Amino acid sequence: MKPTIGRIVIYRLADHDKETLRARGASNPNNGADEAPAVVVRAWSDTCVNLQVLLDGEGTLWLGSVQLADAPDQPRRWRWPERG
Repeated sequence: MKPTIGRIVIYRLADHDKETLRARGASNPNNGADEAPAVVVRAWSDTCVNLQVLLDGEGTLWLGSVQLADAPDQPRRWRWPERG
């Protein structure tokens, strides 16, 4: 698949993301979950995108130049959602 503007991907939050959200006043970033859906707001390539992460709770998280994950548990990476 090719990432394009408006596509939904899964983003794995890094500890730094959670710390940033706490510093902005979010007491429990993303309700404790390590992953969240994200909207592609710019596609730089087939593996590098800018994202707006849709958090479950307080705060907003915009990220630039996020790379496609090599493995599902890599922090600060995105992956395609599993098909059900």
